[in-house]
Amino acid sequence: MSSCTLIEETDLTRAWARLLLAVRSDPPDPLAPLVVSITGYQDGQPAEDATLRGQLDEVLAANNMPQTSESASTIFPYRSWIRRGRSPRMEFFDWYLTKRLPRLRARSKKNVYGTYFERMIGFSSEHKPNQLDDIISQWTKRVSAGSPRPRRSAMQAVIVDPLRDLTGQALRGFPCLHQVSFTYDNDGGLAVNAYYPSQYVVDRAYGNYLGLGHLGTFMAHELGVSMVRLNCFIAHVSIGTVPVGALAGILTSAKALVAEQK
Repeated sequence: MSSCTLIEETDLTRAWARLLLAVRSDPPDPLAPLVVSITGYQDGQPAEDATLRGQLDEVLAANNMPQTSESASTIFPYRSWIRRGRSPRMEFFDWYLTKRLPRLRARSKKNVYGTYFERMIGFSSEHKPNQLDDIISQWTKRVSAGSPRPRRSAMQAVIVDPLRDLTGQALRGFPCLHQVSFTYDNDGGLAVNAYYPSQYVVDRAYGNYLGLGHLGTFMAHELGVSMVRLNCFIAHVSIGTVPVGALAGILTSAKALVAEQK
């Protein structure tokens, strides 16, 4: 890939499969960005192919890597939100920061720097601002008053903390996601936009897209709109760290899934 690439699909798995095949067949130009745009959300959930996702999870587990649902939960803990009955957001935020997050940190050293969701609801500065609640509060206040909805540039949440994250480490692992923003149309639709300076296709991308969609579903629920689209901008993409020999079955299934659409 020597030019900018756009992958647009109505199915999350097919979008990921096209990304995998593109990166595998034609190594990307390190200066050419890639955009993955996913639509087709129904009741906040993406269309998926369970077979290919299951194959990917098996490969990830065999290589001691987080499966797709685990990676997704670091961006938004969707299953916990559903189990808790879509509880009031401040109650859910408090539960996550005081109960869930300490357990995640105790369970794995990979969480020593926190999670993406934590950064969005309790950023690591002195005052620990809740960026998601700020967006929701601005929106509901303006809508309740009959005013125009917030400016789109105000509807963003930053993940990277320069004081903590811009270190001299050769490898750090977190955070790969830099920021997210939310934009809306006049028909009650919401889009999530995410920026990754770098992304591993096999190791993380599927879980990333799943989690970002879940985040959009949560925000849409709080704003009274519908999750419609995920746009993910990736500055540099690579296949990942899973051995190429372990990908044969996944590559075959990915080719078959993409071919079905043609």
